Amino acid sequence: MATIDDVAKRAGVSKSSVSRYLNGNFTYLSDAMRAKIAKAIRELNYRPNSIAQSLKKKETKVIGLVVGDMNPFWMEALRAVQFECSRHGYGLMISSSNWDVGKEIENIRMLKSRQVDGMIIASMATSVDGVGVYEELIAEQFPFVFADCMTDEEKADRVVTNTVAGAMEAVEYLIALGHRKIATLLFPVVSTVRQERLLGYKQALRKHGIEVDESLIRVCKESRGSGVDATIGLLSMPDRPTAIFSTNIHLTLDVLRGIRQSGLEVPRDISVVGYDDTDWAPLLDPPLTTVSIPAYEMGSKAASLLFKKIRQTKQTKPKKIEVSPKLMVRLSAITNPRAE
Repeated sequence: MATIDDVAKRAGVSKSSVSRYLNGNFTYLSDAMRAKIAKAIRELNYRPNSIAQSLKKKETKVIGLVVGDMNPFWMEALRAVQFECSRHGYGLMISSSNWDVGKEIENIRMLKSRQVDGMIIASMATSVDGVGVYEELIAEQFPFVFADCMTDEEKADRVVTNTVAGAMEAVEYLIALGHRKIATLLFPVVSTVRQERLLGYKQALRKHGIEVDESLIRVCKESRGSGVDATIGLLSMPDRPTAIFSTNIHLTLDVLRGIRQSGLEVPRDISVVGYDDTDWAPLLDPPLTTVSIPAYEMGSKAASLLFKKIRQTKQTKPKKIEVSPKLMVRLSAITNPRAE
C-alpha cells in the first residue's frame, strides 16, 4: 500500500507539500506542483488514512440530523442533506425524536458525545431560551443550524419557511371559493411549525371577517386513525363544514378516509386542502390541492449553511434563510355549492 512518502518521492516534492495538498491548504503550492502531486496520487492509487486525518484535525467528518419523524417532507430533505454531505466528504448520522422533546434533547447530547462536527436540528422547542442543550451549544460555539423551526429566533442560524403565509394562502383559497365554514385538523401544538399553521388558519379567517369557531378546530392524537374519527365527528355536525384544511400530510390521508366512511365525496360534498406536498398527491382521486414546501431546497440550504459554519474560523451573526411555500392547486377543492 502506497504511503505519503511514496507520493512525495514520485512527485518530486517534500512530504510536507503532499500533506498540505491532502489537507486542502494550497497556499504555498504552485499549479504545477499540485498537478504533480495529483498525478502521483492517481498513479500510486494512494488512499489517505481518513481516520488519522480526522484525529489530527480534531474532526470526525460526520454531521448529525435531528428530526421529529421521518415523514415524506424530511425524506425529501434528507436526499439533499446526503448529497451535500457526499459533496463535502462527510458522513451523516440521523436521529428521530418521535415528537418527544425529552428524546430530542437526548438525541442531541448523544450526537454531540459521538463528536459529530455539526448538526441540523428540526426542533420542537419554540425558543432556545430555557432549553439548556441549545444554550450550551451556542455558548460553546458548536456548529448547528435549525431547519423548519425557530422562525423568530435571532440567536442561531436557521433555514425556515413562512409557515403562517402558507397556511393563510390555503385558507384564503377556500374563502375565495365561497367557503365560510372551514374546519382544520392538526396534531398537538408542540412545535413552532404546528403553532404557525394554526395561526395562519385563524389569521386568514379573521382577515375576511369570519369568526373563528373553536368547534371546527380538531386536535388529533398522534396515532393512526385519529384524524378519521375527528373528520367523521366534524361531518356529523348539524351544520357541518363545507371545507377542511388539513395541516399535515398524514392527517390529510385520515381526512380523506373519514370523508369516504361518512358516505361523502371530495370535492362534490366537501372541499379539502392539505399542507405538505408529496409525489403521490397529484395521483389521488381527486388530485390533492396542498401547500408545498420545497423540502429539497430546505435540506440543501441547511446543509450548505452548516458546512460554512464548520469551516469558519470566527463567530458571525446568525443567518436566517427563508424558502417560500407554494399552493399547488389541483382538484380537491371547488366552489362552495351552499354559498349564497
